[in-house]
Amino acid sequence: MNILIVGAGAVGQVYGWHLHEAGHEVVFFVKEKYRAEVASGLALHRLGYGSTRRQDWPQVTAISDVADVAARRWDQVWLTLASDALRGELAAQVLAAVGDATVVCLQPDLEDGAYVRTKLRSPAQLVQGLITFISYQSPLPGQPGPAGIAYYLPPLAPGLFAGEPARVQAVVRALQAGGLAARVVPDFAQAAAAAPALLQPLIAALELNGWKLGTLPGNEALTLGLAAAREALAVAEREAGAGTLALRQLLRPALWRLIVPLSRKLLPLDLETYLHYHFSKVSVQTRLMLDTYIRVGQRHGLTVAALQRLRAALP
Repeated sequence: MNILIVGAGAVGQVYGWHLHEAGHEVVFFVKEKYRAEVASGLALHRLGYGSTRRQDWPQVTAISDVADVAARRWDQVWLTLASDALRGELAAQVLAAVGDATVVCLQPDLEDGAYVRTKLRSPAQLVQGLITFISYQSPLPGQPGPAGIAYYLPPLAPGLFAGEPARVQAVVRALQAGGLAARVVPDFAQAAAAAPALLQPLIAALELNGWKLGTLPGNEALTLGLAAAREALAVAEREAGAGTLALRQLLRPALWRLIVPLSRKLLPLDLETYLHYHFSKVSVQTRLMLDTYIRVGQRHGLTVAALQRLRAALP
């Protein structure tokens, strides 16, 4: 297949590598200032416990002109931008140029899928996916590590994808053939909307706590974040039919005295540094998502007071 990856950051490179490993022709669409750097080759590092596997990609094709997008026929187009960049003019131009390609939307905002559908020839072109791996530009600030993109694939956490059957099955098969776990779910919103609803308010709470993970349990910022997460989960449940029961068990403040230290020990990376680095880069997306939960919650007549307090507290 001919596959276009829009964006060559940490997420785009991981998906691109595994699709390349499956034997597909992968091209990156990037801004002109990044094109030569991407085309010069990429280095990825798959993190494990006690070992890191280097994956070199010496010959990479990168384009930066929308006319080059329109000039080719694409089987799949993967959108690996943040939610705010997705709504920009350049992304709209690319979407207008992809023809009838399957478009894979990976953005986490509750309204991202609906937005992308409005930019396509047919709503059936859309496949939505939930990212379940961690990836970042290595080394993290102040940390040792190889130069390139480092990523960690949690066990028993396949990416979730939904869409028109033939299109979504082609997406999942391509990832599986390249060594990346993925599975089809019948209803994306129902299966995947709850996780971002829990995560984003907690990321905002961590930001309010100065990105200090160790002091988050018992802090007022966590109390506010958990209250906001409860409201966001209610919004996801009402708007998207998301199943939230399992994640609601994580809303007990005392539980986080166990979750924080355990999560820091279970991952082969410095979790606090990663969270600070990554979510500072996508802070606009965090705020956009909180705004969405507030707006959609108000439309449904749900309580969003904690979400509003959390949003107002962010700089």
